[in-house]
Amino acid sequence: MYKIRRLLVWLRRWRYSRGFGVQSPWAYRFIRYVVNEHYPYYAYNDLLSSYAHLPKRILKLCRLYFRIANYWHPAICLDYGNGSEAYGTYMKNGFHALKMVKVKSPIDFSKVELMRLSLEGDYRDVFEKAVQVADSRSLVILERIKQNQETKTFWKSVELDPRCITTFDLYYCGIIFFDKKRYKENYIVNF
Repeated sequence: MYKIRRLLVWLRRWRYSRGFGVQSPWAYRFIRYVVNEHYPYYAYNDLLSSYAHLPKRILKLCRLYFRIANYWHPAICLDYGNGSEAYGTYMKNGFHALKMVKVKSPIDFSKVELMRLSLEGDYRDVFEKAVQVADSRSLVILERIKQNQETKTFWKSVELDPRCITTFDLYYCGIIFFDKKRYKENYIVNF
């Protein structure tokens, strides 16, 4: 079932492959060398031996999170919602100095460098708090943005929010940057 769904998503997004049509040099580099990097990183094989039993979609996200941590170099990653422990392990291997912090409510944090937020529970309150404390060095990953009509509507509101400067729609997740020095842009990426 995953292969069929993946093929349908790919066919709908084929024209957004590997940064085609992206005019911003920064966004192009991020899409090309972080989101859609196809070369194996140094820890992929070691990590795969521990997590070979995971579904392909989760492994694909794990590798993306590895590359994001390797690119962004955050000191702390806030983790909200259910998800595989593999996400944290991959992120820590992407940047060894990273500390994972489990978030249970919006009062659990006062700063965001990197956040993985699964769209479940009181995700709206947690996201609102993250946006309030976000600065130019903040990155938020929203998971399951296309899971149902509610999450699709929420993602659309995030794209329109003037505080969310650059958004990347990867279908399985969304990535948000808050650097106010950039122009507001929303990108669709074939991930």
